Amino acid sequence: MADAIRSLSPDHRVVLLETYYRGRTMAEAAQALGIPLGTVKSRTYYALHALRLALQERGIEP
Repeated sequence: MADAIRSLSPDHRVVLLETYYRGRTMAEAAQALGIPLGTVKSRTYYALHALRLALQERGIEP
């Protein structure tokens, strides 16, 4: 699974790190990263989509 996360772009990895690993809300992540809330929401959506695809390619169904 770690290799699937590493396959994400740095922008996508960092929003997942802030929201899922550090447990921040999207608003808190936006403030911590210095980016708009809408950007965090968008990057989270696309990061999860890309992660889902990467896991499926590795034979792991989420």
